[in-house]
Amino acid sequence: MTQDQLVEVVKAKAPSVPVSLYEARDFADAVQYAVDVTEKRRHCEMLLPKEGETYGPLSENSFPTMLDRFIAAPGLSDEEFAVLEGKTAGTDIILLRSGLRGHMGGFNTSITWAEALVADTVTCVVNSNSEEVRLGTMVAEVSVMLVRKSTLLNKLEDANSLMLDLLNRGGASYTAFITGPSRTADIERVGALGVHGPLELHIVLLED
Repeated sequence: MTQDQLVEVVKAKAPSVPVSLYEARDFADAVQYAVDVTEKRRHCEMLLPKEGETYGPLSENSFPTMLDRFIAAPGLSDEEFAVLEGKTAGTDIILLRSGLRGHMGGFNTSITWAEALVADTVTCVVNSNSEEVRLGTMVAEVSVMLVRKSTLLNKLEDANSLMLDLLNRGGASYTAFITGPSRTADIERVGALGVHGPLELHIVLLED
């Protein structure tokens, strides 16, 4: 399949995953999308409230909400992070690049680069060797995955060479295959989103 055909496959299958899909004009537009998504949602629930801290009103799940908004972007380069800083200037958003273990109670959004995207299943392949990246993709309420269109794959087996490359980079290799938001049905077979990870997954497609 051509790149354009793979993009059309992703567009057709994204709603059933479910995934919110956005085609960005450039990197600045991609991070602006992440900022907009963050500002439109209510403030994040604090799952591990600390005694003596001040929080906002209780959420619909009876957890206190945080007064500030947080975006974690541990995998961005210095230049990319500077663009994100410019987009959040003048907002109530606080940026996190490291120390995510100190925010295990929750944060609003994570921004992560995916190594590839399998079009057939709308599955993001993420190099999670960095603990900060692993925490970002698991703890945030909203996960925003950045995907270069040139990395689109047709089927899962097409990721074989990529997996070998990741394994051969040396050291321990942690690779995550992420398809849609976190979900489970192990409690009375009732489907629930966000129990073990993000409530929403947004995929942002970019040209190289």
